[in-house]
Amino acid sequence: MHLQRMKKMLERPELVLVQLKRWFPWRALSQDKECAHLIMAWSSGALPRAPLASLFPGVQEQDVLLRKPSSRTIGWSLDVQELAYLLAVMKLTKAERVLEIGTYDGFTTLNLAANLPCSGTVTTLDLPQEGGQEKLRKDGISNATVPGIVGEKFTHETDGSKIRQVWGNSMTLDWSSLGGPFDLILIDGSHDYAYVKNDCQNALKNIKSGGTIFWHDYGQALGVSRAVDEFAAEHSVVVIAGTRFACLRAPQ
Repeated sequence: MHLQRMKKMLERPELVLVQLKRWFPWRALSQDKECAHLIMAWSSGALPRAPLASLFPGVQEQDVLLRKPSSRTIGWSLDVQELAYLLAVMKLTKAERVLEIGTYDGFTTLNLAANLPCSGTVTTLDLPQEGGQEKLRKDGISNATVPGIVGEKFTHETDGSKIRQVWGNSMTLDWSSLGGPFDLILIDGSHDYAYVKNDCQNALKNIKSGGTIFWHDYGQALGVSRAVDEFAAEHSVVVIAGTRFACLRAPQ
């Protein structure tokens, strides 16, 4: 295959430029945020990547409901594919009690709630809003959310009745107060190493037997990748191909 490609490139010199742009996608990185973060998702981390279906057989048959998919904030919110994967796993595993660390604007929270049964609940945790973003950053949280936008995507939605907003710092909060154990936990709060490391240990203590833990921004955020790689030394964590998700299925 490589010899055939080289032969074509010699016969058609314009293909050389095309190939160079594929090897060095500067335009994508500078002009297309959707494409750029997929490339940057390989900038850190050492874990193997596997197709979603190899981790969750039967997930291909799951239908999901996407709420406001075009309203997400590119670079901060989950991609549409990531969101669909997360919701499909939630449906497949019949999760009813979900914990989200890092509410942000509530885009993911709303979609989780919309795909839960009537008896389901999403507990979502974000930092207290008093003091402002500047104070939070001084406290060592590099990706603190701008106050005022937390949960705005679900505030006036019917599915908001399934959402429980909790204010607190995941580093110092007593996780037992969140109402676990949970069927599914999504860690997408502070991406700083110390926070992610702490969230890993607390998530493991608060996940149900057979439950699922997801980490977002693996491969892109160095702090996330480093903490999850260390955690994976003792636990069976796998990265889902085509996403920024690392995933652990807790033993039965």
